[in-house]
Amino acid sequence: MLELESSKNLAAYTVWVPELGATEKNVPGAVALVSDKRARHYWNADDSLGRAFGGVLGTPATAWDVYLLYPRGVKWVAAAPPKPIFWMHQLSGVTNAPHLDPDVFREHVVEALRA
Repeated sequence: MLELESSKNLAAYTVWVPELGATEKNVPGAVALVSDKRARHYWNADDSLGRAFGGVLGTPATAWDVYLLYPRGVKWVAAAPPKPIFWMHQLSGVTNAPHLDPDVFREHVVEALRA
């Protein structure tokens, strides 16, 4: 996404979590997958963010491997994270949002950047 959209109004926040046996030592290698200077990376060792977003998104378990879109200026000010304007996932058993399709996600990003 970041390679295709050069807008300075686009930012990515990537949260790495301990799913599939990942540990903090795996983060540097993973960061290389999203190397754009607009990307910020975080390690969430206890997966508290996955649980918090799972509640907001209505996933049956912790939310990981999810792609969330927010309009510019959204801030997390309540106990729960803000609900995204659009999201996709790569999770089993989730039916309340579409499975990740990068082209569709990009269309929504472009639309949000125009708004």
